[in-house]
Amino acid sequence: MKGLRLYVALVLLVVLSACQSSSVLEQQSIMVAMAYDAQEDKTFQVSGTFIQAQSEEKESSRTISVDAETSKGARRKMNQMLPYNVASGQTRVILLDRDIFRLKMLNEIETLSRDPLYGDMINIAIVDGSPGELLKYKYKQYSNIATSLNSLLDHNTKMNWVPSMTLHDFSRSRGINRIDLAIPVIKKVEEEVILTSLALVHKDQIVGEATPNEGFFLKTLKGTNTPYLYELNIKKEDMHESGMDRYLLDDADTVKIVFNVTKSKGKIKLMDQKALTFNAVVDIDVDIQEVTEHYNFVEPDAIQALEHQIMFELTKQLEHFLDKLRKVNSDCVGFGEVYRSHVGNSEVVEEKWGDMFPQSSLNGKVRIKVIRTGIID
Repeated sequence: MKGLRLYVALVLLVVLSACQSSSVLEQQSIMVAMAYDAQEDKTFQVSGTFIQAQSEEKESSRTISVDAETSKGARRKMNQMLPYNVASGQTRVILLDRDIFRLKMLNEIETLSRDPLYGDMINIAIVDGSPGELLKYKYKQYSNIATSLNSLLDHNTKMNWVPSMTLHDFSRSRGINRIDLAIPVIKKVEEEVILTSLALVHKDQIVGEATPNEGFFLKTLKGTNTPYLYELNIKKEDMHESGMDRYLLDDADTVKIVFNVTKSKGKIKLMDQKALTFNAVVDIDVDIQEVTEHYNFVEPDAIQALEHQIMFELTKQLEHFLDKLRKVNSDCVGFGEVYRSHVGNSEVVEEKWGDMFPQSSLNGKVRIKVIRTGIID
């Protein structure tokens, strides 16, 4: 009998706890996105998009903005404007404007990684324009812009050219042995929100931009197998060395080649420690999706000529990207990490690497293998 009473008491405790948790959830303003607009007086306009879970109504969302000096100050002001307390544990996206870099106000974002109310897997992106206005706009096709933004960033991070940039990545990159950042940039174009580029960062300043193709090289060199649909426009006059022009059946000046990268692997090697010479090699397997002019694939050396031409074009693009990184002094790939692993004394290297990296020599090479030829126009 005593055991039965104990069992009943435990069951009641579980049921009552569940009811209490449900009640607490229904009385929270659940934040799903945050946006920071930096202001010239070193304060922020902080915007938050909230889902208000209420048992009597359908799920609703709203975006509010407040002026504050800190995130905690913004949270306090938001609580004064909302029917329920702010719950930050479900925040999925943090949006930044370009001024937060120009005004050197990134420390406030890093403090969020030490706040137990925020998860460290929140996606971070830069907005061309005002992040707050992007959240507040009434979109016709997005029922909740915050969850749509999270899906956009998640999908392109896992299956495309966008490198991971979560709150964890952000704070880790600004710690010991600091790594320069490459942060995805999004833009509102009429009713659409699209990913446009990567902002290249050095010492908390945006110093350049990387294209989607360059984002593919970046992810691959950082060790991520990156699926990617690649497009090339090749002039016929540039095909003589590979011999590809001999297999074209049409007399066109330019040929577009579309191929799907099915497998990619990157490797960085320090070749000369004193001269700071590195080799960056990218190996990819490709599936040819489209050639806009008739190409004679049945000829014995036609595939080899196509491989050589694509290899030449991609190597040129990779070397252009590496030269861009060196010129703007943004080592988001991690050449400094490779160098430190060989010479040790990481604290000294980190301190001097900003002066050393622009003096380095970065050699790029792409090697490709055509796995199959698919749909050919």
